[in-house]
Amino acid sequence: MTSGVTAPRGFRAAGIEAGIKKDAPDLALVVADTDCTAAGVFTTNRAAAPPVAVAREHLASGRARALVVNSGCANAATGPGGRADAEEMAAVTARAVGCAVYDVLVASTGVIGVRLPMDRLRAGIASAVAELSADHGGDAARAIMTTDTKPKEASVTVTLGGTPCTVGGMAKGAGMIAPNMATMPAT
Repeated sequence: MTSGVTAPRGFRAAGIEAGIKKDAPDLALVVADTDCTAAGVFTTNRAAAPPVAVAREHLASGRARALVVNSGCANAATGPGGRADAEEMAAVTARAVGCAVYDVLVASTGVIGVRLPMDRLRAGIASAVAELSADHGGDAARAIMTTDTKPKEASVTVTLGGTPCTVGGMAKGAGMIAPNMATMPAT
């Protein structure tokens, strides 16, 4: 059954165990079947992590095709190496789903000050692509969890001008929104 991020037609998702966390889903991938308009709200913190910087830059085009999120490692306070890891995460995803690198948004959540395990991420992204399905929105919501006690996802359908329009999403974190989207990924 479609839920959350896959409730709108044309979106597929996966949530898998890439080995970043021990015995828990830790990599989510959401892919649109076609290019779509996208917008974002980001932390105003001057110490934003490399994935935030990369996602901001990629979103400047106003479109996106894929979102890849890992949990268990925030890739924050990691310097130039962390920036390179975030860029590679986008590039690997772009190749795997067949889109431009600037059409991939990246996010990471978890332990601060630790670089991403890129060997596990590369393999995990390939595994996630193989699992993509409109039925796996809930799996993606579970894969972005850190200290959450349950996945957070929702969808709503409204009729605009006689046409039904569905919006779906997922989020993680509890109380992590202050100040100004501090550390809360929401899609």
